[in-house]
Amino acid sequence: MKRNLFLPFVILALFGVLLWSPWITQETARQHTQQALLDAWQNVADGCGIDCNGCGALQAQRVPFGVLVTLEYGCGMLPADTPEYHERALVFVSTHGTVHGIPKP
Repeated sequence: MKRNLFLPFVILALFGVLLWSPWITQETARQHTQQALLDAWQNVADGCGIDCNGCGALQAQRVPFGVLVTLEYGCGMLPADTPEYHERALVFVSTHGTVHGIPKP
């Protein structure tokens, strides 16, 4: 009988840890996001990347079950390396470290 009362608390604690996901820090999420963009466009000639002024993971915000990251990147031959020619995406890094919302070819 005591075991049955203990189980809901264990489940609630596990849910809380997954909700918070402390192992996914904002810096880890930024790194995963940047690497996912580079991996997605690796074999595309004149594709997208973060090798431009001010590009990369700009902001990271913890949300339930992961982190939202604002990613700025450049695609193709830019007329000038200025923010007006850059693109942005809002990317989600999940509790499991998977990246969702990366622009792909």
